[in-house]
Amino acid sequence: MSIRDIAEPVSLNDGTAMPGYGFGCYAAHGEEIINAIRWAVRDGYRYIDSAAMYGNEAEVGEAIRTCGVQREDLFISSKIWPTRFDDPDASLAQSLRDLGIDVLDCCLLHWPGTDRKQRLSAYEKLLRRREEGFVRRVGVSNFQIKHLEEIRSAFGSFPVLNQIELHPLYQERDLCAYCRENGIRLVAWGPLFRGKLMQHPAIVEIAAAHGKTPGQIILRWHIQKGHIAIPKSSNESRIHENGDVFSFILTPDDMDRIDALDCGEHIGDDPYTFTGSK
Repeated sequence: MSIRDIAEPVSLNDGTAMPGYGFGCYAAHGEEIINAIRWAVRDGYRYIDSAAMYGNEAEVGEAIRTCGVQREDLFISSKIWPTRFDDPDASLAQSLRDLGIDVLDCCLLHWPGTDRKQRLSAYEKLLRRREEGFVRRVGVSNFQIKHLEEIRSAFGSFPVLNQIELHPLYQERDLCAYCRENGIRLVAWGPLFRGKLMQHPAIVEIAAAHGKTPGQIILRWHIQKGHIAIPKSSNESRIHENGDVFSFILTPDDMDRIDALDCGEHIGDDPYTFTGSK
């Protein structure tokens, strides 16, 4: 594994680029997330995926400042929760303060929410903040085709990326095809389905054939599908393992077998009805 492999850039629809692999910051706090990010950066990860809702951006900021890599060499994203769509500027400002940075490489709307007018207003404000230099790119998360069409209709362009739940059991084929056709990069959250696929016979068999772990097989599948996976872990050896997926290639038969696992099983809420309220 080399830094060049794990941080290899992929092009975006605005003419810029971002790392094609990342590290997720969900569900870890304090020294746990600080150390995890330091280990990830040491192993070559350069895309750090954060969010205001995770409640750990101050710690993420501490890790960014002390990871040994210059800020300009990192790609840092954050997200605005639907209940903050009425004042996205305040949410963005808080994230920048907590992270200790002047600009986000990408700011996303975390979920569509159920209020179309508010959603589009929040997106428009992020576009303005992009023009002002507070964010470099605008993206979305958990948006469906209907939501993306609304953005195109309102603004004449698409977000640079859509971060959605993606893994072998939940492949969102229509949405993924739509995003690819329109130049929207797919970022996969929950790429390992929270470990629930590690004992699947097909995955285990493919892993044995390649001398890799089941997790590495799944992450390699994401890479070959063109997804930007953002695995998360607070275990040092697992972080290294998750990043060590660039030295082998799955065969067409391997890919077909994993593709065949798609059954619609997923973790996340319904993007059409989820409001973000507790």
